[in-house]
Amino acid sequence: MKAFVILHGQTDLDAGGRIVGGSDHALNETGKAQAREAVKALQSKGIDMILSSPQTHTMETAEIIAEGLGLGTGKITKGLILRERSFGDFEGGLKSEVDMFVLCSWFGNAVTPNGETIKETVSRVIPYMNNMIKIFRTKTMLLVVPEQVARVLFWFFNGFPEPGKEHDTQPDNCAIYEFDTDDIPQEIRDFSSVAALPVSSEGTDDPGRLLTQAEIDDLIEEILTK
Repeated sequence: MKAFVILHGQTDLDAGGRIVGGSDHALNETGKAQAREAVKALQSKGIDMILSSPQTHTMETAEIIAEGLGLGTGKITKGLILRERSFGDFEGGLKSEVDMFVLCSWFGNAVTPNGETIKETVSRVIPYMNNMIKIFRTKTMLLVVPEQVARVLFWFFNGFPEPGKEHDTQPDNCAIYEFDTDDIPQEIRDFSSVAALPVSSEGTDDPGRLLTQAEIDDLIEEILTK
């Protein structure tokens, strides 16, 4: 089975170099045009279903693509657990005023005031995706997601990155990435515990900031009983 990952179309916050995070924003005209352009590249891919993050800008992107592919919005599944990472106090701020490299470098597990660490994002997205791949194993899936979730999905399909290389891929608005779900690394297929997360060589990780196994189990149960 193939899976395609696409970052949502541009918003005014993207255009202004600001941190979008978990807040809701509409696509701007450029973003809508990017979504329509993506349809052309996806028409020959045999997309059966679309799984979208719940934010307005991702759902709007998904809806434009679904309409363009003739799928209809009924083929869109809103994945609440695929919501963007919350940047807390940094939401809406300028990226140039924050060290985004450190903030998004999960081996350091940088704390986001009143927000979420990248490891917390990993701890909810990977178990969710392992179940989605099992449930929709015969479907060709398009995942419409925000930036930080896209980064976690790259790790999901390719394996955890080496320290310092988690920024090797920088997704662009409506760029399309293709993956083969048969090639998901075993370390990802087996991922079920925060104990499986790589630790920083400096020992700076804070396990208390991660989801507990019970919380992960609750997420899995929520997925399987929807």
